[in-house]
Amino acid sequence: MAIGRASLWLIATLKGGVRKSTTAMLAAFALAGRGDDVLVIDADAGTQGVTDWATRVYATGGELPFHVVQWAPSQGLLVPFAQKAQRETGAARVLVDIGGEHPEVLRQAVMVADLVLSPIGPEQGELARIPATASLVTPAGVPMLVLLTRVPAAGVGISRAAREYLTAEGHQ
Repeated sequence: MAIGRASLWLIATLKGGVRKSTTAMLAAFALAGRGDDVLVIDADAGTQGVTDWATRVYATGGELPFHVVQWAPSQGLLVPFAQKAQRETGAARVLVDIGGEHPEVLRQAVMVADLVLSPIGPEQGELARIPATASLVTPAGVPMLVLLTRVPAAGVGISRAAREYLTAEGHQ
């Protein structure tokens, strides 16, 4: 699908506080470090974590190696907003941080997405939100990858149990 010629990745889990904004920013830093022209859209009207992060960087005299824009529902539909922002910046990769309490925003954006990256902690209360997220992503035929965050040690204890649960449920 994509937006214009840019690939579109959604950072989305239908749960707040799972490190979606952090994932979006770290992915943007990594992609920009590879030489990609990246646009991050903060579509989390609740916390605006990406906007907060970017503001703090600029307020201290720093610069980001990628573009950041903020979207709110009062600006109309997310997809045309993203298309316009991509045209204006010329970004080759667009990352959208979608708030965990806004399934309607995920429903809009998944129709044009290339990938959904779903960060989640290893606790059962967070893992339990993956099926709800997948129920919106799967019908669109968009690949969804689950990113385990905040694991104390990879492959052991709670992180191992979380990976086993996700694998058994058919998630990558």
